Amino acid sequence: MFYTILEDLILYQQLAFKPSKYSNYELKLFKYFYDKTQIDLSYLIIMKIEGVDFIFLFVKQDKYFEARSYLKSIRHQINLVNKKVMIIRVDNILINLIFNLFPDLCIHDIEIETNNLKRRYEISICFLKDLNTYHIAVGQNGRYIKAINKFFDNHISFKNVNTPLTIKCKAVN
Repeated sequence: MFYTILEDLILYQQLAFKPSKYSNYELKLFKYFYDKTQIDLSYLIIMKIEGVDFIFLFVKQDKYFEARSYLKSIRHQINLVNKKVMIIRVDNILINLIFNLFPDLCIHDIEIETNNLKRRYEISICFLKDLNTYHIAVGQNGRYIKAINKFFDNHISFKNVNTPLTIKCKAVN
């Protein structure tokens, strides 16, 4: 991959989370999380993809590892039938947020392509084929990557220029 200034302009854009109204269920999750961890959530976003609820709990960077230590018990206490719970570091730089959304995976490379037909940038996150991390990143039937794209479409805006983008996962040799 050749380095270009365009990649810096896209990957290092400042982001803003679009404000959303919380349902009673989401407010109960806020309270539950605080009661359990004594950590304030920055954002809570629930994405429903093909019958599965993806619950993204965003915490500040300095509280991430402390919050992460409660993840296993939170997953057990929340009824996990068709629910996936993730604790994610909140960040307002695109590249950092992408790495935070795939925290335990070995990302090999990131490629940026322009899709002129859809007038979108496509960010491809490349994983080594041998490590089986591609399957974890995409999720069962591609649900996780669909949740990530829906998250970017509905809850993220760019501070400087509105750049629509799609995130894809690729396995490379």
